[in-house]
Amino acid sequence: MLKIKDIEAIKYKLNKNENELLKYFLDNSDKIKNMTIQDVAKNAYTSTASIVRFCKKLGYSGFSEFKIAIMYYFEDKIKENNNYVRLNNFKHTIFDDIDQSKALINDEKINSVLDLIYNSGRIDFYGEGSSRMICMEMSRKFHIIGKPSNYYDDTSMMYISAASLKPDDVVFAISMSGETNQILKAVNIARMRKCKIISLTNIGVNTLSKLSDINLYVCASNFTIDDISFISRIPALTLMEYIYFAYLNKYKTK
Repeated sequence: MLKIKDIEAIKYKLNKNENELLKYFLDNSDKIKNMTIQDVAKNAYTSTASIVRFCKKLGYSGFSEFKIAIMYYFEDKIKENNNYVRLNNFKHTIFDDIDQSKALINDEKINSVLDLIYNSGRIDFYGEGSSRMICMEMSRKFHIIGKPSNYYDDTSMMYISAASLKPDDVVFAISMSGETNQILKAVNIARMRKCKIISLTNIGVNTLSKLSDINLYVCASNFTIDDISFISRIPALTLMEYIYFAYLNKYKTK
């Protein structure tokens, strides 16, 4: 999700007009949800092209990703300030996450992912913790249709596999925070092998996205009970399933 510290860290990179646009987003966070990019351009006295450039400068692919990120951040702040225990409303929140994640799907980007998979020699899936289950499931699915794919429970084997990748191979790196040390190390090894990196993270600026060739985002909520935090992997699994069936539809039904 978008964090204020992330904004503060890059504000110095923004020019006067961009800082004014940032102020508009922050001051009107409660209205952004129902606004189009044309609405923002009109109300902020700027152009749609300037807004897209601004969003990309902040690390997002475009207006849709940035809009959902900033909405998501302020919704969480309101709930935190009200001591809201999100687990009490898990059903509503999980389906909201899926709807918001759906809005982040960029068909052009997904098509690029499908083409990379099709032309790859093999696929490595990297994930730790609960993300491990997504990697195991997707590796199994691609094996079923004859696409060589790997996932390793042992981190050392993950690094060894990354070191053997070739330029036409593809890595899916899944980390909701985008800051999982083991995943970042494996991705850096894979980058040295010149293969393509596809990241899947919670929406926001993070290290993993910066290291990747294609960034996929979801909206995934944190739930808290007895001071223990959990983050839902349902949106990430849903997106990976979407990619898998889109691949079948594009390349296996001809």
